[in-house]
Amino acid sequence: MVMQSESGSRDERFMRMALREAVKGAGQVSPNPLVGAVAVKNGEVLAKAYHRKFGDLHAETALLGKLTPEQAYGSTIYVNLEPCCHVGKTAPCTTALIDARVKRVVIGLQDPNPLVNGKGMSLLRNAGIDVVSGVCESEARRLNAPFLTYIEKQRPWLLLKVAQSLDGRIALASGASRWITGEPSRQEVHRLRAQLDAVLIGVLTVIDDDPELTVRHVKGRDPVRIIADSRLRIPATARVLRQPNPERTWILTTSDANPVQRSLLENAGVVLINCARSAEGKVDMTDAMRKLATRGITSILVEGGGTVHAALLGQELYDELIVAVAPILIGSDGRASVGALALSSLGSAPRFRTYRHATFGEDHWFYLERDVYGHR
Repeated sequence: MVMQSESGSRDERFMRMALREAVKGAGQVSPNPLVGAVAVKNGEVLAKAYHRKFGDLHAETALLGKLTPEQAYGSTIYVNLEPCCHVGKTAPCTTALIDARVKRVVIGLQDPNPLVNGKGMSLLRNAGIDVVSGVCESEARRLNAPFLTYIEKQRPWLLLKVAQSLDGRIALASGASRWITGEPSRQEVHRLRAQLDAVLIGVLTVIDDDPELTVRHVKGRDPVRIIADSRLRIPATARVLRQPNPERTWILTTSDANPVQRSLLENAGVVLINCARSAEGKVDMTDAMRKLATRGITSILVEGGGTVHAALLGQELYDELIVAVAPILIGSDGRASVGALALSSLGSAPRFRTYRHATFGEDHWFYLERDVYGHR
């Protein structure tokens, strides 16, 4: 058995405290990362802080603002992401830490942003500060998976969500699906919506379910509402078009779109994003994700339906998957949770590994991450 050093155990304890602080900014800081910071001296926690919202003070600067010069001097700062060293909406955090004469900075994860990416740690070390990195790195990486994907892959982080019956159906043959899962599950979906930048559905889901795609069951801000609709078949009466902020309803479409419908939607304030067409004449999701990233979308909750899920899976545009299973049977005439993937072998199937299970009412939720080590 490998024994953990006392200092390593202590560093992990305080880093997890910083991670819990960082979570408090969920849904408010995008496209910035979630960052929390903790100041410790002689084993005592002096202060905690987090990045509250985009454009506000970074966690490290907010933390130092809670300390007296005497407290900051010689202290250890725990932060889950490498401190920035460039001028943006705020001054560099590295400069603030150096000026405060802290003794040690413990970092969870190196920032992959080319403007930082190790430079922040180098500046701190050159100033005589002891720097330790990689503490609770896996937790730090999971926490900021959307930011990391956005920076490293130039596309949004994609969480696919399926609410299905025991036999893998998301609706009756008619398209009716209200409600397969129960009220507690719907509240959890709204919590997820409030934490991510956008929610994405296909136009068939609009036609069948007429969702609002807002946050109503929990406190939080509404996500950007995105509909994949290659020919602009969305009904003019759709509730998603009748929200008080039409500029936060975006439609992914193509050159096949009805020009009259295009004009009507644009005049109503809806944002239309022209995308390349797939071989099937649908919206090419690779092109769509690239264009959404340029508009600052770092994370998307994909709520279906099966055609959209299949398109993303087929183009390997997925990071995590949630399957909410309700204790109900629908039968083979119901609509499948995922459309055709045209697999030639099981070895080419998208693979996941379960990292969490939860229950909401009578529904079982399975949280899965993409298995990058699976046979592809």
